[in-house]
Amino acid sequence: MIELFLMYGLGVFASVFLLYFLGVALAPYAPSSIKNEHFECGLPASASTPKKANFGFFVYAIMFIVSDMSALFVSLFVYEADRHASMMASIFVLIMALAIFLAMRELQREEKKC
Repeated sequence: MIELFLMYGLGVFASVFLLYFLGVALAPYAPSSIKNEHFECGLPASASTPKKANFGFFVYAIMFIVSDMSALFVSLFVYEADRHASMMASIFVLIMALAIFLAMRELQREEKKC
C-alpha cells in the first residue's frame, strides 16, 4: 500500500515538474513596452482617497461560509442512527440559526445608521 502511495506521489511530482519545465522552455519571452501600459497593469488611481467598501458584502460572505460549513457538520449527524446524535444536531442547528439571526439583525442596524 505504501509503495503505491509513494509511486503516486512521485508521479504527481514528476508530472508537475515536467509541465513546469515545458512551460518555461517552450513559452515565448517577448517583453515590450505595450505590456507595461495601463490596460495591462490596471488603470491608475483616479482619487487620492479610496472609496469605502460596503461591510455588508463581507458579512454576507462570512455568513454563507458559516452556514455552508454548519450544513456539512449537521449532515454528519443526520446519517447517524443514534438519538443522542440527532439531539446534538438539533441543538447545533438552533444555535446556528440564532447566531445567523443576530448577525443579520446587527447588519440591518448598521445599514440604518448609514
